[in-house]
Amino acid sequence: MSIPSLLTRLCCFVFSLLIILMVANGCGGPKKNTREIINPGAKTTLDNRSPFLKIHLRNGRAYILSEWTVTDKKILTGKGQLFDINRIPVATGTFTISSDSVVIFETNILEPSQAVGGLTILTGVSVVVTTLCIANPKACFGSCPTFYITDGKEPILQAEGFSASIAPALEATDIDALYRATSTESDVHVTVKNEALETHVIRFAKLLAVPRTENTRVFVTPANEFYSCGMFISPSSAMSSEGDCLESIRYFDGVERFSLADSSNLASKEIIELKFDDVPDGDLGLVIASRQTLLTTFLFYQTLAYMGSSAGDWLALLERQPLSIIDNAKSVGKVLGDIEFYVMNESSEWTLAASFSETGPLATDVRMLPMPASFHSSRKIQIRLNKGLWRLDHIALVPIQKKVNPIQLDPYLVIRDEEENAEAKDALIDSARTLITYPGDSYRLSYRLPDRADKYELFMKSRGYYLEWIREEWIKEEDPNKAAMMFFDPKGSLKELAPVFKKMEAQMEKQFWNSKYVRP
Repeated sequence: MSIPSLLTRLCCFVFSLLIILMVANGCGGPKKNTREIINPGAKTTLDNRSPFLKIHLRNGRAYILSEWTVTDKKILTGKGQLFDINRIPVATGTFTISSDSVVIFETNILEPSQAVGGLTILTGVSVVVTTLCIANPKACFGSCPTFYITDGKEPILQAEGFSASIAPALEATDIDALYRATSTESDVHVTVKNEALETHVIRFAKLLAVPRTENTRVFVTPANEFYSCGMFISPSSAMSSEGDCLESIRYFDGVERFSLADSSNLASKEIIELKFDDVPDGDLGLVIASRQTLLTTFLFYQTLAYMGSSAGDWLALLERQPLSIIDNAKSVGKVLGDIEFYVMNESSEWTLAASFSETGPLATDVRMLPMPASFHSSRKIQIRLNKGLWRLDHIALVPIQKKVNPIQLDPYLVIRDEEENAEAKDALIDSARTLITYPGDSYRLSYRLPDRADKYELFMKSRGYYLEWIREEWIKEEDPNKAAMMFFDPKGSLKELAPVFKKMEAQMEKQFWNSKYVRP
């Protein structure tokens, strides 16, 4: 596609988006047993105190129902109004709707059914009512599916699946190392949880296993290629803005190197320089264990707050766009950038050798990046990354031995956690089925390896997406102009929001981890 053509489509997208959002605010939420047509110019929103189901269709139209039922055949019947693409009422009465024509459901009543569940956003959820995040709604615990597996002593959080897949249009496959998994059994049990106010849609969760010897580890690259590697080679020095940070990255021990965000621009960069003394000949890779800070969580929640009561309209519009437009939904992430690794060439110039980015602040991600041959001459690496965005736990070189292929296992048993006598679910066994989870849900997935688990390097391969529920406290900040700015002027947004984030940055970690959702 030509640049002018792309710009034209972007302009049309922005124009139609703003028109829809401005008019959408004129749609009055239907009250039960009433059929009131609202002037589209009036400033009204859905009435979160009365039951409603807003149905966003693939053709841009929307229903708002005050009464509805769902059948097993994915057919909905209900009373309410039909609105055109500009959110002008065109019909009132009883409607029958196929869920196949729907891109997003929006409601204030949870409907845990296969017909609507996987596309449902709850709007107007109060964090005060759930006793979560009272001090700071922007620091509420949020996650994609979290995967727990034993380290030999107890189950620990080792992976978070498809963290960047915040809408159906962004559904993706993710591979995460279960680096600390330890077991002498051939059966491996993984617990997947929904610990936030979210709807999780898991297409599959497969265990990948690669045989390894006592003196080797297997790592996955950003391109999802697997390599058997030798023992770690630690850097001899690591210098950053605060000085020597070697001890923070020498071991995979939970002691992380991180910096605070810039107070005037959340997109500010920083540099870490590594030096290695003893570098063997042959192919080398750089292993990095990292996770994000809560900066991206804040930006995500702030964007949803700006969308406010129109969040469903934004997400529904995203679902109807071509891939070229959908990619612009990642604009803030592009400005924040990847972790970039530079090596010095023969002309003493720093050249980009590799880069990667893994969304998510929960589980530490472990990746290996192959280094170019030119690294051997300088034995120096420069890491360029966004200030205040990354927590680095471990960085080291490894000799690359050979490329390997994992075996792929589906779970032979899926049951609701802590219900030993519950009927086994087949949702994750057949890849054509889907597991939908809600806050507090926990399932145990059981896999069977050909041999003892400690003879394999294990990875979790998951695919799906999730939908964040819209907090009542966020809606107070609704601002369509600032929401549009997040997508189309991300650099400006990151400067404007810097002082807002800095006010809460110091306390966010504690508030975030103390606000996991637990089913009452």
